[in-house]
Amino acid sequence: MNNNIVLNGHTIDLRLPTNEDVINGDWVYWYNNSEITRYNLHGIYPINKDAELEFVKNEIANPNSIFLSIVDKKNKNLLGNICIQNIDLINKHCNLAITLSNKGSVTAGFEAFGLMTHHAFMRLNIKRIEDSTHESLETFVRMLALLGYKEEGRGKYYFLKDNKWASKIMFSVIDEDYFRILDKRSGFILFEKYEDLLFSFKKIIKKQI
Repeated sequence: MNNNIVLNGHTIDLRLPTNEDVINGDWVYWYNNSEITRYNLHGIYPINKDAELEFVKNEIANPNSIFLSIVDKKNKNLLGNICIQNIDLINKHCNLAITLSNKGSVTAGFEAFGLMTHHAFMRLNIKRIEDSTHESLETFVRMLALLGYKEEGRGKYYFLKDNKWASKIMFSVIDEDYFRILDKRSGFILFEKYEDLLFSFKKIIKKQI
């Protein structure tokens, strides 16, 4: 049993990051790779393992963050990381940020988002979770509707890469909307059976084709 595991999904687990994740895994490669970072603000200034080790250490110690590694449940491969950021327990809101390679299941990123959303509402007693992403990830934002997230608007001229401007999609979920969905699924926000999650997931993808 891995005592570092914090949250369990269908195909992934979320656990505490380790130095080995950075030293022996693809961690640094993700943030230096132009393809993986094409839809975020990483991949501009090169990073190295020493810098990332220090970043991970500081992020774990940050009282306003919960920073976890995403690992494949079957083979234990490191898939990425996810962080509840900017935790504001007075005004009861936070952000979610995720970095994910393309080596996991089709639902890996969604599961990680769902597990951290659940943790924020159930354990941190957050009222609102908000974030934004590149306009090209609109399908993923639509998938987050399965967790209660809603698009709130678009910010124009937000990303400039390869001499092309792109907008950002702003989205959020409020606790009462989330709990309404949770009740309908009998307390299983990711559905009790993986087959049900996968069916709903693929149904949204099909609509975007």
